[in-house]
Amino acid sequence: MSTTDNDQIEPISGKYVHTEIDGVDHRIYFEENGPENGIPLLCQHTAGCNNQEWRHVLTDDDITEDFRVIAYDLPFHGKSVPPKGEDWWEEDYTLNADQFTETIVSIADALDLEDPVYMGSSMGGNITLELADWYPERFQALIGLECGAYSPGFYIDWLDHPQVNTTEVNAYSCWGLMAKQSPEEARRETMYLYEQGATGVFKGDLYYYSVDHDYRDKLDQVNAEECPLYVVNGEYDYLTTPEDGRETAAGVGEGATAVEMAEIGHFPMSENPELFNAYLKEILADIQQERDEDLPDVLTPEDVGVDLQAATAQAADTPDDT
Repeated sequence: MSTTDNDQIEPISGKYVHTEIDGVDHRIYFEENGPENGIPLLCQHTAGCNNQEWRHVLTDDDITEDFRVIAYDLPFHGKSVPPKGEDWWEEDYTLNADQFTETIVSIADALDLEDPVYMGSSMGGNITLELADWYPERFQALIGLECGAYSPGFYIDWLDHPQVNTTEVNAYSCWGLMAKQSPEEARRETMYLYEQGATGVFKGDLYYYSVDHDYRDKLDQVNAEECPLYVVNGEYDYLTTPEDGRETAAGVGEGATAVEMAEIGHFPMSENPELFNAYLKEILADIQQERDEDLPDVLTPEDVGVDLQAATAQAADTPDDT
């Protein structure tokens, strides 16, 4: 964990930035850490969640030495409350690809980010295909965690239903998507984060994820030669499997790299932070052209020096001081 001179205070700072999305002013909350002149690493959370998923990336000294890590809350998520002056309560929240990409690019513009690296997971991983297709000139590279060309079947009514305890259901719907060997404490925290979402937001995000996003016949439009694309999927993710990732990267072609993350699931940055951060450093090194060899098809704990059994045992025996 990275800290300031006072080792009880983490160096993460939180701020708000105003940006116009579809002609409407939005007050966007974000947290950041790293040098002001570092390479911007813009982090997008999963559907129905918020930027707390990235807290372990934000406090990793090795990452923040070179990268200015920025993790934001989408509108209607976390501390980014609905826009003032809009009767937003009169209609269901529904996210589509046009809104999603405009939001990401407008945040990058509002923060004056030059050649940022974008990284998102789940719906934030899928949107890398639209970003590479529509905005390849805006980013230095795109990292699509748990990314697929098509992920149908999850825009379902009981995720926002008056007879369902959606707070609990939304959280437990994530449980089976995480690797069984990821530390239980971290998996429970991931569920806890999902209990914080506003009614209807998780389902509304999944409209994009399962209905609006379908690149099966459009992968050849994705411009990964101008903007390198990393399709990075966890071994235990059954929504967008490593094989889905390989097929997506193959369909894009030149500039797209598929990587399987062994021993991890659909929420890599929060379900097993130590292992994910080690994997991420390999990908960031490739972006910085600091690797002597190409990334392997499969990254394993052994490749990155993580003793999975020891880390799990330590997490079970030691109170969380991070």
